[in-house]
Amino acid sequence: MAHHHHHEHHDFASANQAVFDQHAHHADHRPMAAEMVESLSNAILKAYPFDKEGTVVLDYACGTGSISRRLAPHCKTLIGADISQGMVDQFNKGLQDDGTLSEKMRAVRAELKGEETELEGMKFDLVLCTLAYHHIADIMATTRILAFFLKPGGTLLVIDTPALDMSAVPTDFVPTIAHKGGISEAAIKDAYDAAALRDFRCVAFENPHYSPDLPLPKSLFVATGVKH
Repeated sequence: MAHHHHHEHHDFASANQAVFDQHAHHADHRPMAAEMVESLSNAILKAYPFDKEGTVVLDYACGTGSISRRLAPHCKTLIGADISQGMVDQFNKGLQDDGTLSEKMRAVRAELKGEETELEGMKFDLVLCTLAYHHIADIMATTRILAFFLKPGGTLLVIDTPALDMSAVPTDFVPTIAHKGGISEAAIKDAYDAAALRDFRCVAFENPHYSPDLPLPKSLFVATGVKH
């Protein structure tokens, strides 16, 4: 009989770090990546009233910064945070290649815990997390941590999928996905409620670039809640 050594608490953080470090340099060149970034950025811009003179944004699990770069013109400052040093390096390298953005944005490697000493004590008008929640084992804890970094009146905005089709996910990414069926609206609402975020809204939208051959979900949602 085969002995399977399954750890009850598979370390999704380490799995994500390893895989995303490895994929960082070609993440933005995957099929439909640019179109997908465009759709997601537009959904974010529609869901939150950006003010380019004032809005301070934290893009959590920012990856290479493809969405951050699209949002940068609409905000005053944008900090990207990611567990993968490879992704953070790509993000900052992209800024060096385009000097205009480096004034207002940068990325740091961080596993945030919700402590005053993190991110130089900054608090944010908008904290974003795009298509990363299904990689995060404990979304309750993560939502509480992200809420910690909001200013009073600040918004947490999460985009994810309620239905993940694992058959399209490349094999090496499978161990990075904590929620193999996606994230339900009920689960995200519970997490927002537990973090004392109010005015919860969850708006469904279809991915215009869905194809069964691409590892991009068909159904998406934008969830928002406000810190009081």
